[in-house]
Amino acid sequence: MRKPLLTISILFALSACTLPVRPTDDSSADSSAAALSSATRISSVPSAIEGEEVGEGAPATEEATETGALMERLLGTGVVEVGSASAPLTLLIFTEHHCSYCRQFMTELFPRLKTDFLDKGTLKMNIAMLPLQKYPASREAALGMICSAAQGQGLAMHQILFINPNKGTDAILSYATELKLDTKILRECLGSARAKALLETQETWAQSLGVSVVPSFFLSGEKFIGLPYYPDLKGRIEEALKNIAEQRG
Repeated sequence: MRKPLLTISILFALSACTLPVRPTDDSSADSSAAALSSATRISSVPSAIEGEEVGEGAPATEEATETGALMERLLGTGVVEVGSASAPLTLLIFTEHHCSYCRQFMTELFPRLKTDFLDKGTLKMNIAMLPLQKYPASREAALGMICSAAQGQGLAMHQILFINPNKGTDAILSYATELKLDTKILRECLGSARAKALLETQETWAQSLGVSVVPSFFLSGEKFIGLPYYPDLKGRIEEALKNIAEQRG
């Protein structure tokens, strides 16, 4: 029998990829670099997860497009949000494209979350990227996901990057062609100071939340790390939804 999540945090740590200490970089966004906002309409929305504040310098914006049956929004932090914007509960994940446990979450657990919660509008998921220094293409892949989200295909690129071993810029542009993205806009975005600043914002945010391994999750302000068993994750979500319903009376 699998033990409850609350009693196996140490085991979760073993089912995660360790993050190196992030190097200090105080570079800021170039206000003239508008590649991320050139693809679709931008409007203001809250960008905080329940119980956690978005880090300073993260504007509350979104881009609303549709990926399959799910709505997709690019938040002002560079975080990609999928699911109904009005969903009462948010699951935040910090992830990375080379991490085997992160890939397993996306290929095995995410489809079940989609069926059980996202498609029903009871849960939305925020995807934040954290590069791993030991993988040369880690930052390129993260930027590829963010810049693809600027054209409404962040989730699709996210999935492609997990299942393909090549995650460099040339590969990303090739995948973008398959997704029918504007590769000129994407290339400009990948090299823009704005996109790099958004990724650094996510790294700073993760650091402020004490995230040291991927995948790491936040649900209703509670943090848990490593690849969870799906029944345990589902139970956490159902309990949080029950609490929300009770609070609303």
